[in-house]
Amino acid sequence: MPDSLTTRESECVHLAGQGLEDKEIAARLGISPRTVGNHLHRAYAKLGVSDRKLAARRLSIAYSEAPILIPEPVDAGPVDPASAERSVDDSADVLPSWPLPPPPRGIGARLGVMIAGAVVALLLALGIVTAGMGVPTLFDRIAPEWAR
Repeated sequence: MPDSLTTRESECVHLAGQGLEDKEIAARLGISPRTVGNHLHRAYAKLGVSDRKLAARRLSIAYSEAPILIPEPVDAGPVDPASAERSVDDSADVLPSWPLPPPPRGIGARLGVMIAGAVVALLLALGIVTAGMGVPTLFDRIAPEWAR
């Protein structure tokens, strides 16, 4: 941990880097969400960054014993001269390789997504069974007399 960051600032940055919101960090640390915001704001200034992912990356790279798991951008091949001058911190706008959005946070939202997926799977299964039952009778109707 750096000398310039307090223990609470470091804890807040670490938890923010894991994707937790201020309310969740506050609940874990037993402080108010506003206090979490203040700790993060002071930590950003000390680390020279402007958002939580960059702060967590800086803290992880420079000071942490255990790295915070933040995906690094994938190398997309040759680098053009304009992007070669960008710093490592500017890579936060690179799209991740996972094309789907992150799962919803609340238990109700997750349950809703699971139920919707189960309903879609059930409808697909019913459609396949129905088609399987209808195809032989269709062939019976269109087949010539001698082939029946």
